[in-house]
Amino acid sequence: MKKIFLTGKILLLITCFCVFTFAENPPQEILDLVIGFIENPSDLFFNLQQDIEDISPVRDKFFSIRTNLFPTLLPTTLGNLSVKFRVNTEKELLPQLNFSFGYGKIFGFSLLPLEQKPESQNYYAAMYISKTFDNHILYIGLKYSESLLFVKLSQPIELIGEEISEINFRAYDIFYFSGISVFVSEKKSIIAQMCYAPKYKKIVGRLGAEFRNLEFGLDIFPEGLFVFHPYWAYHVRF
Repeated sequence: MKKIFLTGKILLLITCFCVFTFAENPPQEILDLVIGFIENPSDLFFNLQQDIEDISPVRDKFFSIRTNLFPTLLPTTLGNLSVKFRVNTEKELLPQLNFSFGYGKIFGFSLLPLEQKPESQNYYAAMYISKTFDNHILYIGLKYSESLLFVKLSQPIELIGEEISEINFRAYDIFYFSGISVFVSEKKSIIAQMCYAPKYKKIVGRLGAEFRNLEFGLDIFPEGLFVFHPYWAYHVRF
């Protein structure tokens, strides 16, 4: 199955469907983009789903609230909020238990010139344990991720020999993941993690730097067209 990753093109791609309802001869470049999106829309949105997730342990605090600013909120208008917390204080023989939850929705769809607006929703929930060793934390767990998208065209279009009147998919899977968080200083840590979803055979990696309120790094999709995917997020810990 061909994997497509076109961050920053989501609103353009959806707008393309609107163009087809009014234009008899759309440009070939737009046609190619739409065909690529139709071939595998779930993978594109499922990759965005991974960007909003926050599954590293809470360090020194009990709660954390996070939002991914790029590439989800900007430029794709995928508003998102993640909350994670730890249940207990780690002991010598007792690891720390952590939970993460998140939700996302593309608000830009409401601006599209369609009678029936597209709908999108993203969810995830994770449970994982972590243990501190000297200046680093090791963690392992599992998470459930789900991405929903529904687009109803005002008029059916014919592409690659098929008539298409709507795009409607639900991509979901249970990911197994593990990672390490290394303390560089009191206010900075480096994280590296890897996730694997057996149903989609999807591998997702992350390399990042966490500061007091900001996060920068790369989400990595080895099977994607764009392997290295930069991200920027903001978080507050309590």
